[in-house]
Amino acid sequence: MSRHLHGFVLALVSLAIAVSPVHAADIAIIDYADEWTNVTALGPSLDDYGYVYDDITEEVKGGTLTLDGYRLLFMSAMYTNSTSLHQSVDANADVIRNFVEGGGIVIEPTQADQNEANVDWLPDGLICVRSDPDPSQFEILEPDHLVFNEPNKFTVDEFLGWSHQGWPTGWEVIASQSGFDVLMVEKGTNKPIIMEAEHGEGMFVMMCLAPDKYHIAGNDDMTKTGAGDFFENIMNAWYEAFSPVESGGKITSTWGEIKLP
Repeated sequence: MSRHLHGFVLALVSLAIAVSPVHAADIAIIDYADEWTNVTALGPSLDDYGYVYDDITEEVKGGTLTLDGYRLLFMSAMYTNSTSLHQSVDANADVIRNFVEGGGIVIEPTQADQNEANVDWLPDGLICVRSDPDPSQFEILEPDHLVFNEPNKFTVDEFLGWSHQGWPTGWEVIASQSGFDVLMVEKGTNKPIIMEAEHGEGMFVMMCLAPDKYHIAGNDDMTKTGAGDFFENIMNAWYEAFSPVESGGKITSTWGEIKLP
């Protein structure tokens, strides 16, 4: 190879590295110690179950949200208690929408309705508005969904009795929604608690539970264990099972094709 050609190749490699971010993981998280639990819990919960991730919280606080190279954006429960995080995420709505359109997954556990009632960064056709009260009993509408089955079996009984300070298992309900498939509701009111929506090649997941916070800061071992088991199911259902299945270097099926009915 000539000196000039060698230099040209090196320049192209350098340019590719410059424009294509290299991450330690394909999971990006936004984590925050809110005023009620006073802990960052999403990172520690992922640590407990052996997941590698990039914490992009500080970048987002500064107004930057870049999701190139990631497959999952996981936002911690109550991160919108931070005004800077809330405003930055809203300002980067197009980044989130394009990420999911292209095959990314976004999971947002519950937020306090006084901080974020309406989720403003969802694309047209999807609406999620949270409100009080805080529910304690539920009805599962899709019992065969992977999130209630693997690796831990969940019926409504497994959600009973969780608590943090004086709050029960649920933190808010979804007062109104559009475009989502509802998986679990508050018993008696049918207000959604967990729901998902396919968008393009990806998916949005919204919930009114705080499994990350309850796993780390729950009142008792039952709460911490139950929330941890469900956190593990969340990662299995919307991260592990939604990975492309590769054979011979080619993608043979996508996560949308391998979901349980």
